Amino acid sequence: MRGPRLQRGRGPLSFGHTAGVPPTLTNEVFDLLVVGAGPGGSSAVATALRAGLAVAQLDGARFPRVKPCAGGLTPKAVHALPRELGVLVRGTFAEFEFNAWRGTRTVFGFRAPLLTMVARPELDNRLVEDNRRHARLSFLDGEPVRALEWREGRFHVRTERRELVARQLVGADGANGIVARAFPLAEARGRAAAVELVLAREALANDPVPRPCFDFGAVPRGYGWVFPKDRELSVGLYTLARGLKDVRARLFAYLGAKGFRWRSAAAEAEARASFEAHTIPLGGRLRASEVPVYLVGDAGAFADALTGEGIYHALESGRIAGELCARVARGESSSASYPAELERTVLRDTRWSWRLSGAFYRRPDLALRVLRHTLWRPLVHGTGSGATFSACLARAPRLWLAARRTRSAKRTSEIG
Repeated sequence: MRGPRLQRGRGPLSFGHTAGVPPTLTNEVFDLLVVGAGPGGSSAVATALRAGLAVAQLDGARFPRVKPCAGGLTPKAVHALPRELGVLVRGTFAEFEFNAWRGTRTVFGFRAPLLTMVARPELDNRLVEDNRRHARLSFLDGEPVRALEWREGRFHVRTERRELVARQLVGADGANGIVARAFPLAEARGRAAAVELVLAREALANDPVPRPCFDFGAVPRGYGWVFPKDRELSVGLYTLARGLKDVRARLFAYLGAKGFRWRSAAAEAEARASFEAHTIPLGGRLRASEVPVYLVGDAGAFADALTGEGIYHALESGRIAGELCARVARGESSSASYPAELERTVLRDTRWSWRLSGAFYRRPDLALRVLRHTLWRPLVHGTGSGATFSACLARAPRLWLAARRTRSAKRTSEIG
């Protein structure tokens, strides 16, 4: 079965096809249409609503939805959220482990939380519900986009139920979503794979991991992680290796090596059934566009290649897109300035992490030794203070001095 095709010519730009019941036409022309309701899309919606725009948001899934994600938020991601987390917090940690697999374990600490744990479905749902309280938002879930067309200065978007018209468009539906395919403005430098299990604490006979840990080298060109939460743990593998085989078996071998034991065979079988795998596009290069379309989050390949973190970059790119949409609507700016707007906090970050990831994952044991003797203080102090990765590198001497002066960053133990 053929998928949608991009059509370019002298006429309007169009993408996709419409099947099923003819759509209901809406009379309203929205200031902004957002496709996708993850953190990036909802951040763009919240920002645009605050600026007074009329917004429609579509998502192919029904909300509340299930979304695989480790759910660890760095301070910069927490600061980028449109609202405080409140009851969504599933745990906070001022310490984490950066370990060389089957080598030296190192615990780093800060005076304030370095990682805040959430359940990703709860976070996505809360952001959507907060936005839905606003009278100028039309939220439509369970409506995947079937056709997308740009003609006569408007976006025409069709689902099986309706057609929506908007002056500007945000694509927050992922790298393989219809917006990124219709407007291929972003190019990923590479891709990573992540596999994950969510383990209920009641299914485990023990609790061998007291703090978040990253075990570099537990998988080729990647790491294993354990993120403890109040009622569950997220356990997974992240790798830049292409075509890695037997990832499910590797993940359960990692669980065994970390010392996890099950209460029963039924509990283990249930955990195996929760296995999730997804691809993360990395280090996106973005071209400017005179058409007012903006790619955010995974749609723009905005993720940190060293860690796989994507929530901050989704939130930040969504905020920037929403602010630029408001300025474009007022005639104060152009959509072509979007890449420049992203440069300081998003593109510079993902570019540097991509450049360093190749060398880091060739010899993670050596890279960790270098880290322990050089950059760990500025990275811990900067991360704990909410700085971006590129800012930590650029301001390393000042952050090192601040960490020594305030004794904020700690290396609490090393175990060979």
